[in-house]
Amino acid sequence: MNFINVERFTPKLIAWQKKQGRHHLPWQLNRTAYRVWLSEVMLQQTQVTTVIERYQAFLERFPTVDDLASASVDDVLAEWSGMGYYTRARNLHKCAQVVMNQFDGIFPSDPEQLESLPGIGRSTAAAIAVFAYGKSAAILDGNVKRVLARVWGVQDDLSKSAAVKELWAHAETLLPDSSEDLITYTQGLMDFGATCCTQSNPACSVKGSMTCPFLNACQAKKLNIIQNIPLKIRKVKVSKVDMNWWVVVRDGKVLLEKRAHQGIWAGLWSFPEELSLPVGSDILDGKPIQHLLSHRKLTIQPKLVALKKKLPKMGDHLSWVGFAELDKLGLPTPVKLFLKDLNLARDGA
Repeated sequence: MNFINVERFTPKLIAWQKKQGRHHLPWQLNRTAYRVWLSEVMLQQTQVTTVIERYQAFLERFPTVDDLASASVDDVLAEWSGMGYYTRARNLHKCAQVVMNQFDGIFPSDPEQLESLPGIGRSTAAAIAVFAYGKSAAILDGNVKRVLARVWGVQDDLSKSAAVKELWAHAETLLPDSSEDLITYTQGLMDFGATCCTQSNPACSVKGSMTCPFLNACQAKKLNIIQNIPLKIRKVKVSKVDMNWWVVVRDGKVLLEKRAHQGIWAGLWSFPEELSLPVGSDILDGKPIQHLLSHRKLTIQPKLVALKKKLPKMGDHLSWVGFAELDKLGLPTPVKLFLKDLNLARDGA
């Protein structure tokens, strides 16, 4: 990559952040390593507006890393329920336990040590080190990659590790010398990518929007290739998955299955996909459900079962759960929505 000189990029970004950046997000207040870590993990795959609400609720449930480590993984998944990408929640739980057991409950300040913890990548480790400990470290999440690639006109395929490695090296050269500016600069990169240099309709293409301080320097703007950067040639292959849900309700309880620790919705509770039913059970097909995951398109066929006899002996992975107890379980979004409708129909019956 040919990184031309973009004059005063770092001080211009710092000035932009002070004037136009975000300053009152919940995780920007009382910045501890635990709070920064939690917010960074939540923000990886979830919109800021959603995280604001869920972050506060999560902190109320697990106010310290000790509280999180001491909880069961089911409790953590239940609190995370509905936010998707549940590996994040499982890694949060594992990481909290490692911090308690190996670091006496204190997150390390060294970025390399932070990166060794479950679920913490290089950019998240840097964010914790910067915001919680004032360490000098470069971040390079999706927003930052887009900003740097556009300003410097990087047209390399950023799905390739070699291209990302060069961008990391460049990001490290941009860090401010003053420790006082480090937090403002790092937050500025995040905010600028999230609110100004956005993936679609960046500020420079929308009249009356906030001003980009790099209008005269941005190579993507000069070359009219903003919408083509960052370049990612590799396409995600989406596979189609068909599944049945066996929906059984008895005595105010619904039959649920604890899913395996691998695969779709690992470790969460859902309806059984396979079930041995007693002879004479009535089965009615419900309306099929379509649900899109990052790499899978699910077609779900609910099978509504009316039992005439009790189920044969069930395995440990199956459990009868009262409708009032459902909020204590980690439930995938489509399961939660279906159960809500099922409960409403049951109450109205």
